[in-house]
This record gives sequence, C-alpha cells and structure tokens, in this order.
Amino acid sequence: MSLRADVDRGLVIRAEIEKLAVELKEIEARLKEAGLHGEQIELTDADREGRQFLATGSEQIVPVIFTADIIMGEFPNDSAKHKRILKLVNAPVLSNFYKPVSKHENRFDNGKKFRALAEELLGKEAPAFITACLARDKEGTPKNAVKVMWDGAKAKSN
Repeated sequence: MSLRADVDRGLVIRAEIEKLAVELKEIEARLKEAGLHGEQIELTDADREGRQFLATGSEQIVPVIFTADIIMGEFPNDSAKHKRILKLVNAPVLSNFYKPVSKHENRFDNGKKFRALAEELLGKEAPAFITACLARDKEGTPKNAVKVMWDGAKAKSN
C-alpha cells in the first residue's frame, strides 16, 4: 500500500475507534446502572470484598464488579486525615501501611492486602483504622470502583 492510503486508512480507523469508545462508554454506563438496581451476588473470589451483577447477553455473560470501598492512596503529612488516623494507630504502625514522605503513600496495590495486614496487626481495632483510611468524595462518602469486566466474559451455559 502507499503512504497516502495508509494515512487515509489510519484516519478512518482513528475516527471509528473514537466513535466506538463513546458508544462503549454509554453501554458501560447503562450496564453499571442496571447493576446498581439488579441482583448482585457474591464475587467468585471469596477473599475479595464487593459484589457483582451478571449482565446477560445473547451468548455471553459479562460481570459488572462493584468493589469494596477504596483505601486512600495517599494523604498529606500533618493533614486532618493524618491526624485522625494517628488517633487510631501510632506512627510506627502506620508506616506498615503508608510510606511516610512529605505525604503518606499506600504501600499496597490493592485494598485486599491492606485490609489483611490491618487485621493481622490491629485485630479488633482494624475496622476503625480501615474506615479512617477510606478515600472519600467531597461529601464524605467512601469512593468505590465499578468495572465492566469485558475480558471476564464467558459463554452462557444452557
């Protein structure tokens, strides 16, 4: 093919990708909404916290995952969040969960590991500590993630 044809085709593909990305975003919004109002069941991984809604298509089922509340990734040193957490655990214990720099960064790549260590180190104080470490929006509501698991699609069984 010629360079001209490659450029023309590339531009067509890019425009189609953008159009499809917008359409996919709208579809995912509808699936998330259906999941919020539909029947949610336990996750297949019993060690993870959260629920799932199984969105059924003609031939496959796509899980819509509602994760547990998200743990804060970081918070400023000496901030109100930092002071609230220090009322629950001392600084040496906190360093097991967050790496102190000019702010505190979460040491874990997921909340499951964070929660497991909290339960191990803090026992019955773990729930209060975990609650204090939740990422929150401006209204104070814990943030969570909702993911449409396209790669988790499986054939329907008859």
